[in-house]
Amino acid sequence: MRRGLWRPAAIGRGDLLVLLALLALAAAPLAGLLLRVWTQGGIVTGATGFLVADPLQYLGWLRQASEHGAIADLYDLEPGPRSFVHPLLALSGALHALGFGVAAAYLVWTPAAALALFAGARAFAGRFLARPGDRRAALVAALFFASPVAALVGWSGLGGHDVKLHVDFVSGELWSGTYLWGYLFTAIAVGLMPLALLAYERGRAGGSRRALGAAGAIGLLVAWLQPWQGVTVALILVAAEALSLRHGRRPGAAARDLLWVLVAIAAPLAYYLALSRLDPSWELAGVVNDLPRWPLWVTVAGLAPLALPAALAYRLPAPAFGDVALRLWPAAGLVVFWQPLGTFPFHAFQGLALPLAVLALLAVRGRLGTRPLPTLATALALGLLVVPGTLYRADELRGAVRAGHQPFFLEPGERDALRWIEASPVRGGVLTAVYSGILIPAYTGRETWIGAGSWTPDFARRQALTERLFGGRASIGEAERIVREAGPRFLYTDCHGRADISRLVAGVVAGPARRFGCARVWQVRDELVRGGL
Repeated sequence: MRRGLWRPAAIGRGDLLVLLALLALAAAPLAGLLLRVWTQGGIVTGATGFLVADPLQYLGWLRQASEHGAIADLYDLEPGPRSFVHPLLALSGALHALGFGVAAAYLVWTPAAALALFAGARAFAGRFLARPGDRRAALVAALFFASPVAALVGWSGLGGHDVKLHVDFVSGELWSGTYLWGYLFTAIAVGLMPLALLAYERGRAGGSRRALGAAGAIGLLVAWLQPWQGVTVALILVAAEALSLRHGRRPGAAARDLLWVLVAIAAPLAYYLALSRLDPSWELAGVVNDLPRWPLWVTVAGLAPLALPAALAYRLPAPAFGDVALRLWPAAGLVVFWQPLGTFPFHAFQGLALPLAVLALLAVRGRLGTRPLPTLATALALGLLVVPGTLYRADELRGAVRAGHQPFFLEPGERDALRWIEASPVRGGVLTAVYSGILIPAYTGRETWIGAGSWTPDFARRQALTERLFGGRASIGEAERIVREAGPRFLYTDCHGRADISRLVAGVVAGPARRFGCARVWQVRDELVRGGL
């Protein structure tokens, strides 16, 4: 970009329609859950998306941020440090302190997440595509791309369960809907990435120092919210500046421009590295999430619908820093994915739909010259890239809700039982099955012996033991050993097919169960309680 020549275009009616569609996509899961409550009863927990353990953990984190500032792992009854601080969770915690429910204090970010994605994608597309039709097509492709390959594999059964799992995985990492359905801070980070790149381009080489400051501040927030995206931004800037040296850029000038931005991005990355080394819970999460990369063919299949046309743009000239950065972005994401450090590398794919969509439209523009985009062909292409995959993802979420294996909802009795545990004046944690364990920190403020798999020590063993206990399959001796080992203050059974375990735990509880409709709570004898909040 030649400094001073590019400014964001005014928002037109078409852009507003895109924004409204994105807001509708963001609101769709919650609207569907509320409709189900209206027709069938129950209470929405506030967790949306395909894996509700994650947003429920965020609810628990924001509750802790409200009460303590710093956050500890509550998916274990052992003492642990409060070492995690998160800027947006702190803001949500402040809302909770003002009277917002934990779910409302998190879901309030939904419109902000959609706006961040829209603003970042629109500004980035506008930097490279002069024609309004080109910009809008790139915007739609970037924001709504949902791989038709996933729909084909999922609906046809092609390749079996493992192939479906892999293709769903990569497609979900690329799709904006995944971020908006439960991972709102991810959406904000992905939306801010292109704004950091644009701010740096405006400020480098003698431009606005304020713009460089903005690039560093945005980069810091991106890295704090999503370290994979922070590393990606840093790699893009370093590689683009390195290539600029071939065209007369002085190394000292490049280093001066990069220094503040890289230091700002590095600060939260160093913080996460320290957490992974010094906090046992973060160390455990790093080990559990250190999964093998999916096969190469999965990467190819996931990226192909956008990457194939985007590849044609690499033959076009790249005269300015921003043009080079655009071309480096997909490669930087793949480097972050394949390099051996860190954990859960799959998140490196988040945000890659934007540069690939812009490159694809640049390639199309290079073929068309001055001719406008053909309306019918563009509509058909965008429809193929968006509609089947989106319908498939919506159908997958509907299936997850109907399966009932995750706590999208509470029964009234469960809500009342959790409120009673929350209000109890005695200290101590909760022993329950994993289904409800992931709810306990958010809805009671207490620790639980088992919860999210990434943060619960010895998760598989604890899951097996709690399923035996609350399924009524344990002997009296085994049930008492489980309670003694966990050392909780409360035993809690939810409304999902649990057995009456009164006889099994009679020797370790202080009295009969308190009944809350279909839910029950026992208080464990004082001498067996080992701790826990």
